[in-house]
Amino acid sequence: MTMKLAETQLWQHNAASLIRSGLFQRAETGEFHGLHTVIGVYRDGTFSAPLAKYADSRRASDAAHLVNQLAKLPSPVEAN
Repeated sequence: MTMKLAETQLWQHNAASLIRSGLFQRAETGEFHGLHTVIGVYRDGTFSAPLAKYADSRRASDAAHLVNQLAKLPSPVEAN
């Protein structure tokens, strides 16, 4: 699915950067000040700042699942 840049949220750009860095291991959900968050877990076990915050836990879970699926895809550099 292709999105226009205007339709892409800032957290998605941050998640893509994190994945491309090669330091990203997976995304997890958490809770912060009553909001459900999506955080990145680095290969050394440390956590990123929240990438996204949602009032609904299902949206956070769906977003984390999507990020994890994207992280499984080979980057264009690795595909060559």
